[in-house]
Amino acid sequence: MPFQLRLRQLPFYCLLFLVTYLSTMPSVETPGVDLSDKILHFLAYFGVAGAAYFGFPKASWRLAAFVILWGIGIELVQWQLPTRMFELLDILANSLGCLAGWQLMQLLRHLYRRITA
Repeated sequence: MPFQLRLRQLPFYCLLFLVTYLSTMPSVETPGVDLSDKILHFLAYFGVAGAAYFGFPKASWRLAAFVILWGIGIELVQWQLPTRMFELLDILANSLGCLAGWQLMQLLRHLYRRITA
């Protein structure tokens, strides 16, 4: 089946590109645990997962797993970049954000179906 982009998938691809770009561009942050950074990681992957769920309504948990693995992959790329840092807490924040975004979209879909039934 050929690749076919649907309009509702566009936010997912745009957010995935934006998160990837922002995660790999040079940074001059100081080392250490910054809570606001972890919140940004959580929110970014919350958005990516929510957009994935919305863009691919018939997708299974495998798409959420892909988003989590994408976040881990970006952290591994950052490990190789001289101006970026690999952090396990970033992976945790990314993963929790993804799971929360996915679960919220499932809940909203369930509520929508109950209301419209």
